[in-house]
Amino acid sequence: MSIAPTEHPLATLNATHRCDRCSNSRAYVLVLLKDSDNLPESGELYFCVHHADQYKEPLAPYTRDTIDERWQLTEGIRDDGHVH
Repeated sequence: MSIAPTEHPLATLNATHRCDRCSNSRAYVLVLLKDSDNLPESGELYFCVHHADQYKEPLAPYTRDTIDERWQLTEGIRDDGHVH
């Protein structure tokens, strides 16, 4: 299950959440892992948009839920590119 921006208008992730893969980038995607014998432990992974896209398919069998807040990247920007 993925939570789209229209279903979850309040941000869950903020600037303190960092990508678990590159650690320098802000995380906009949270992947919640399901319990599995193939993983040493269940838990959660935080990703920047780039790494979320890169690992979406390989992690799909182990993913219980995904919170995708990449909409925060463009919130407040008008169609003409100016911030309102």
